[in-house]
Amino acid sequence: MSWENISGNAVSEQNLLELAKEEVRQRIENTQKRHRAHLCTLLYGEAKCGKSGLALDSRTVDQIDKDCLVMVLDFDNGCEPTWRQNWNSDPNIQILNPIVRDSEGYPNLDETIRLSEAFIQMAKDEINTGKEVKFVFDGLDRWLRLCFLVMTDDKRSMQQKFMPLLWGKRNKAYEELIEKITDGLECDRFFITHMKEVYEGINNPTPTGKIPNIRPSTMDKMNQVFEVSRVDVGNTAKYTAKLKDSKTNNELINQTWEFLTIANSEVNWASITELQDGSL
Repeated sequence: MSWENISGNAVSEQNLLELAKEEVRQRIENTQKRHRAHLCTLLYGEAKCGKSGLALDSRTVDQIDKDCLVMVLDFDNGCEPTWRQNWNSDPNIQILNPIVRDSEGYPNLDETIRLSEAFIQMAKDEINTGKEVKFVFDGLDRWLRLCFLVMTDDKRSMQQKFMPLLWGKRNKAYEELIEKITDGLECDRFFITHMKEVYEGINNPTPTGKIPNIRPSTMDKMNQVFEVSRVDVGNTAKYTAKLKDSKTNNELINQTWEFLTIANSEVNWASITELQDGSL
């Protein structure tokens, strides 16, 4: 039974209840048939420390052989160089920078959202046809900054103080797009953001550290959290990813992977197999 098969006076509370029950059964069956929970992973760290590279390297060799797609919603506009240099412009890695700008170069938020939602729907269409997809949202902090545009009609505005209602409007625009991915896509999902300073004191704010540049509610949606960093020792650059939290494999919490080493012009990349096969 489906909504399309019910018309006119045949629509009743009982019919609607049966439809809802059938959808519930289907959702439970789909969950039980999966061999594991889909990843919903945050990768955070300073710029140029390998976050995007890890997300692009989220497929196993078998998945690559079976043409698994990596679809990247790239608000940060930085994945293309990595894709060309390290993946030989693999056509199964699809990258979209959705930001639309007007004739003066200012972002058009409505058009940006339209393209973003279309790209997410394209991923859903691929999944519905049986295609395996890894979805990457690169630039949560950039997206949050863009959502400022819903708070003012003046695209040149430098205003800092707004009514609480307007901050809620910004937060709603930010969350709605993210939830189309966290709640709407049945696949592994990866979210990337930079760091921001944390301050104490009102009259003389003093920086006390750094945290991921996202809204706290975004962290609540993540099932795995990676801190990605780079350390330089002499001529050697070492890139590491530390699993700060995981709902799906507690034993791996606080484990650190050294995934990239660059020394004397030699580059050595070591994939994180747990990220690729979903065993994080």
